[in-house]
Order: sequence, then structure tokens, then C-alpha cells
Amino acid sequence: MGYLRDLWSRREFAWYLAISNLRAQNATTSLGIVWWVLNPLLLTGVYFLVFGVIFSQGRRGNPEYLAYLMSGMFGFRFTSSVIQKASNTIVSNSKLIVNMRFPRLLLPISSIIESAIGYVISIMAFFAIILPVTGNWPGWNLLYFIPIFFFHIFFSLGLGALAARLAVPFRDVSNLIPYLLRIWLYLSPIIWTVDLLDDVPAWVEPAMNLNPMHHFLLAYRTALLGWEFNSVHLAGTIISAVLFLVIGSISFIRFEGKLVNYL
Repeated sequence: MGYLRDLWSRREFAWYLAISNLRAQNATTSLGIVWWVLNPLLLTGVYFLVFGVIFSQGRRGNPEYLAYLMSGMFGFRFTSSVIQKASNTIVSNSKLIVNMRFPRLLLPISSIIESAIGYVISIMAFFAIILPVTGNWPGWNLLYFIPIFFFHIFFSLGLGALAARLAVPFRDVSNLIPYLLRIWLYLSPIIWTVDLLDDVPAWVEPAMNLNPMHHFLLAYRTALLGWEFNSVHLAGTIISAVLFLVIGSISFIRFEGKLVNYL
């Protein structure tokens, strides 16, 4: 509880660190933070061209598939961005850690704030670009977005804290993470649609339920695309958020006192 009180008392530190990182990253570009939206947007365009036009499987140029693809890409981008930023945050702030006393968990938290700002901007772009094209407004389902985003933040924080903890003693982890994230992207319902699970062996669908991103993305589509509410996916987001937050934060806090030894 003392650690949590210390975190709360220094919450402004995490906010200003996140804002300063955003400014530093975008200081040399003309579009600045817009690139947070453009990167997944351009990648979405590539996947839509390949899987929505060339290998269309009956959905050639379908704007609803584009909305499906973009909603998944933005949601996955949020978590992947947190993991990548958090894995480097300890090493990149080594001088700060050596010379100042503060709860080190604030550094992964700053990665959450930084990525969350970009994600909120991307959702605004989603509503401005995609929904007018498809005409499928989510209505009251949009209210589901708030609790899903809330649990998504805690889920990503747990993964970010775990990545930050592992990347300090094992520096190769930072180089391995992009490849693991790419595999995770292909195993999640982002490019492929969930109806493909109807034609696979019986064990595949239960195995997919073990993928936390599977639940988060389908829950997001309930909120953003007006899909029918599914309590299984909501339960999956809650369980994943609590499980990974506890594992990641406790692992990081227990290792926190040894960080300086590796810097």
C-alpha cells in the first residue's frame, strides 16, 4: 500500500515524462503525433489491398472488412506500442534511475499514457474516416468502449511492466519483441475474420480463447462496429487484465531494487 501511495503522489511525473517523450519523438517531423495514426493506417491499407482486394475471398473492396481490419489494427497497436516502449524505458532513462529515487513502475506507466494518447486520437480518426463510409454506427454499443479500454490499459500495463523487467538483465529481449509481436498479430483476429474458425479443427477455437487479444479485439468490435454483446469476450478481457497486471507489476516491483546493478 505504501508503494501505491508513492505511485499516486508522483503521478504527475509519469504524465510529464510521457508528454516530453511524445514531444521529443515528434520534434523532427512535420506531422508529429499524427504518425501514431498514420503508421497503423498505412499498414491497414497494405493488408486491405492484399487480403481485401487481391485475395478477397468474396469481400473485394468491402468497406466493412476495412472497418474490421482497422479496428483490430488500432487495438493491437496500442498494446504492441506499450510493450515496445516499456521494454526500452529503463535503459533509456538509466541516468534518471541512478540519480533519483522514485517508484520505477512510473516508467512503464508513462509508456501507457503515451500510447493511450495516440490510441484515443486513432479512434477519433476511425470515427471520422471509416464509419461514415460503412454507415454502421454502433449506437449505444459505444458505451462498452469505456470499460473495455479501462481493462485494456491494465492488461497492457502488466505486459509492459513484464517486458521492462525482462529487458534489463536480458538486453536481447528488446530485439526479440518485434518478432513476437508480429507472430501475435497473425494469431489474432485482425487480418483474418472470425468466420474462418467455422472450418477449422475443433481444438482451434478453444485454443484461440487462450489468446487475450482475441477477446479484446472482439470486445472492441462490439463497441465500435455494433456487434452483438458477448459475455465470454468481456469476461476474457477482465480475467486477462487482472492476471497480467498482477503478474507484471509484482514481477517488476520485486526486481526494482536490482535495476541499478544492470545499468
